[in-house]
Amino acid sequence: MSRRMWTLAVSLWVAIVIVGSAVTWLAIDRAGQQVTGRPSASETKPPVVGTLGPAPVASALPSTPSPSSPAHTRTPTARPSRTPSSTAPPSARPTGSGPTKQASPSTKTAAPAQRIETRTWTGSAGFVTVSCTGSLATLKGASPADGWSYERGDDSGDSVEVKFTNGGTEVQVHATCVGGTPQFHVESGSSADEVG
Repeated sequence: MSRRMWTLAVSLWVAIVIVGSAVTWLAIDRAGQQVTGRPSASETKPPVVGTLGPAPVASALPSTPSPSSPAHTRTPTARPSRTPSSTAPPSARPTGSGPTKQASPSTKTAAPAQRIETRTWTGSAGFVTVSCTGSLATLKGASPADGWSYERGDDSGDSVEVKFTNGGTEVQVHATCVGGTPQFHVESGSSADEVG
């Protein structure tokens, strides 16, 4: 076999592999669409992780009245600002007939986001997980260790309680929120331990 025949054979083999791979990929992609109902990889766009620079401010564009509204009503727009404003821009409200009246500016203050702190107590009887939002304690989970059983008291409130039992042995776990952090108080028979 000549060198030219080998080159032709290898080139033909490479072309068959490429075409076969493309057909296989398309078949698998379409079958995946039918099974999951999701768009194919070629139809999806990558997610936007971030932007460079400030985002465009829509309120900086001039407002034009809609064709269905009277020509004398126009909604004022806010001017772009580099610092956040604590007051909302005045807004106009159309009345049945006549000129519009401007509403007085109102102060909008967002409620501060409450911090949620979660802690877990673990002992020989099992574990208790509690989260605190301010002074509100919420039982997130409890599980007894092998040979132990448990009873849940209040799941939410000023405090939560879980009682573990194993025969005649009893362990009570009380949790309260101190400064927004779960604090555990454990009672077992005659001994009591503070655990933070």
